[in-house]
Amino acid sequence: MRIAVLTRCLMAAVACAMLVPAAVMAQDAKPKMDPAKLFKKRDTNGDGAVSEDEFLAAAKEDKQKEAMKKRFSKIDSNGDGKLSLEEFTAGMAAPRKKK
Repeated sequence: MRIAVLTRCLMAAVACAMLVPAAVMAQDAKPKMDPAKLFKKRDTNGDGAVSEDEFLAAAKEDKQKEAMKKRFSKIDSNGDGKLSLEEFTAGMAAPRKKK
């Protein structure tokens, strides 16, 4: 009898899990802010590009600034010292190392 109850509980749990839409499960993968809006916010001089100084202005402490400098150089795919919207968006989508 106990096995029958456990089996029913397990089947109900599986059925509930299958009802959760994939979009809800994938919400964590979405950026918290729209890349275009964040790009515009970071582009403080309005020249259509985010310079390293504009990028680093978001850093709150020196340790974070060093990590952001490394990230900027990785995101700046053409090496021109500034980020286009395309580079910025790709950089936001790229996975980051966990501390």
